[in-house]
Amino acid sequence: MKRAYIDEIHCNGCAKELFHIFQNIYGLSNVSVSVDEGYVLYEGFVSERIIIEALENTKFNLIRIEKEKKWAER
Repeated sequence: MKRAYIDEIHCNGCAKELFHIFQNIYGLSNVSVSVDEGYVLYEGFVSERIIIEALENTKFNLIRIEKEKKWAER
């Protein structure tokens, strides 16, 4: 799982819009959005550039992507 921290997530409407954006990126699955924490959680392998391009012409900006640590590593 990876977390894409996104600027400008303020409400459930933002979360719904981001969910649809990430759901439509080929290669990503299990998408969920945390409004409180300001990130999109997903599985898959795409470059940061692909996510930036998917967010183009929206109010959202990618801040950073972090790989979620496995349970054994925590």
